[in-house]
Amino acid sequence: MNEGREEFLRRYVAVQAPLRSYLLALLRRADDAEDVFQDVSIILWDRYAEYDPAFPFLNWAFGIARNHAARWRRGRARAPAWLPPEVEEKLAADQAEIEDDLRARRRTLQDCVEKLGAGARELLRLRYERALPLQEIAAVRRMTLNAVNKALGKIRRFLGECAGQTRIGGA
Repeated sequence: MNEGREEFLRRYVAVQAPLRSYLLALLRRADDAEDVFQDVSIILWDRYAEYDPAFPFLNWAFGIARNHAARWRRGRARAPAWLPPEVEEKLAADQAEIEDDLRARRRTLQDCVEKLGAGARELLRLRYERALPLQEIAAVRRMTLNAVNKALGKIRRFLGECAGQTRIGGA
């Protein structure tokens, strides 16, 4: 039992970021994607005994995520599919294919984010993790809307330059 749990955790940790990205692409709203991600995580654990190790774990997880996202959308009138099923399948296949490069790029970007000050990291968290509107960020941080826009612009430029300088693969 312990070996199975450890193997699941090793595989699961490796696919968390691409799985979240895939669900966000399917559902378009961060809070919806996170809700479905939590459900899919439980389903992956519950169904891990059915997983065939000859098949890539990421592809298996994407299939479960795609099916669960479709069921989730059917239960919510405000969340219709915005991509045709064949595009969802192509997205999963393409994302699985480029995951190694994406993993390296995420590490590079994370290294760049760590170079930022605490205030800049908080702005990023508010905007991109919590998906707050700029006006709300301005209120929370007691900044003008213009100051928030300028700060986020500077942060994005820094991250682009930093990630570009250390880009994996030389391109």
